[in-house]
Amino acid sequence: MLHPSRRLRLLRYVSQGIVVLVIAYLGLRHQATGGGPRGSAPIDSYCVFGGLETFWTFITTGTFLAKTNLSNIVLLVSVVLLTLLTGASFCSWICPLGTIQDVLAGFGKKIFGRTFLPSPRLDKYLRHLRFASLLLILYFTIRLGSLWFADYDPFKAIFHFSFETLLPIFLIAGFVVLSILSERFWCKYLCPLGAFFSLFSRLSLFKLKRNPDSCKSCNLCNRSCPMGLNVAQANVLSDGQCIKCLNCIQSCPLDGALSLETKRR
Repeated sequence: MLHPSRRLRLLRYVSQGIVVLVIAYLGLRHQATGGGPRGSAPIDSYCVFGGLETFWTFITTGTFLAKTNLSNIVLLVSVVLLTLLTGASFCSWICPLGTIQDVLAGFGKKIFGRTFLPSPRLDKYLRHLRFASLLLILYFTIRLGSLWFADYDPFKAIFHFSFETLLPIFLIAGFVVLSILSERFWCKYLCPLGAFFSLFSRLSLFKLKRNPDSCKSCNLCNRSCPMGLNVAQANVLSDGQCIKCLNCIQSCPLDGALSLETKRR
């Protein structure tokens, strides 16, 4: 019988795999049937970030940006509620870009035997780029009244399955190389949606907690964290970037040293 931590890991893998297959199917179906009343919705309609991009237009005009609709708003609200409950678990259990990065990081570790990280000081500054990316995208989206970021979005580049220009090919190539070299590079440094959810993740009901009496400071939790967080030094990890992948708990050899708890339990 599988250990509970292994069952959780297997459940996460299944969740990730199903979402990637569904999104890939939706993207391929749009290419096969086209858009319009007789076709199928573009992949933009299934993008959570699209809900944030179209939100201002929706509340000010009652309409949506082209290629978005109510589904984007519903997805956004649903994931915000999920984040308030479990933190940024969407990023590790559901997001297809997160899944692809996990797979590519696995290849990178097999090839190089490690993941490449910037210096702690540089890493600290690079993590602010996500918020700059978020503000820049929202500014130009509102100003131009269109999905300005769509042409540069790795989600669309990968799952739209349209390569009429070289841009999506370059975007995918860059995404793949960076993900192989540095684990969750997009999530840590560039993802605007991750920046947005990190604001709510700090308020989440479930927190990762470390029992200092049980912890032996082996740092296995730090080495297993794809987001590069300092789990070994935090009694309560309130960092909004914790994606609740639970790798730290699964890598910890000591029962009770790390746990996912609410304020009461």
